[in-house]
Amino acid sequence: MAKGPVYSDATDVIRLMRVIAWFVPACFTMLGFLWYFMMDKGWIPTWLFVVLVALDLPLSIAGAFAIHRTVGSTAVLMVETIYAVGDIPPPPTYPRQDVLIAQGKYEEAADWFRDHLRIEPGDHEARLRLAHLLEMHLKGHEEAERLYVEIRNAEPRANPRELMRAANGLIDVYRRLGRTGRLKVELARFVETYRGSALAEGAARELKELKNVELTNESPHSPT
Repeated sequence: MAKGPVYSDATDVIRLMRVIAWFVPACFTMLGFLWYFMMDKGWIPTWLFVVLVALDLPLSIAGAFAIHRTVGSTAVLMVETIYAVGDIPPPPTYPRQDVLIAQGKYEEAADWFRDHLRIEPGDHEARLRLAHLLEMHLKGHEEAERLYVEIRNAEPRANPRELMRAANGLIDVYRRLGRTGRLKVELARFVETYRGSALAEGAARELKELKNVELTNESPHSPT
């Protein structure tokens, strides 16, 4: 949960003083004019006007505190949201596999990933890393496809970042294999799921190009 300013911190106190210096005089003046206007119009009696004027200063100071605390809490919440503080753990690391990949021992690294997944079947980051390794270095496109589909169908559900990477992975696999039918299905699914994003717009353009090529190939040739 986001925490607001801590007034034992000298920095927070200085910021509060700045808010008070800017806000309190203006608020005090405006409230005084408001009470006078209401008394002049006959909306409030004179005794209430005196009471409200006496309350102007504490009300203005309370408003300054409220503004400072609200802005501080909102700023903390925004930072925690951006960096997923206390919500999404950092992705796991695989030092042994990374060393093997750096040494060019791709098949051995893939075996380590497979062993890891037998022990930790819910580790989708490892599944994504294995699928990428298979695609890029071992031509294991069919196994990579299966891994991406496993992430899509996983229970409990994979997180949104993992699902997007799996969707991109399937598109790459079908593109590499030349499986145009499946590629069009995945591109259409991606456009629908991530509509409005730059990636979805790129997928929509690619899908349109594939359909245009298909129409061109199906059109009757003119006689020569």
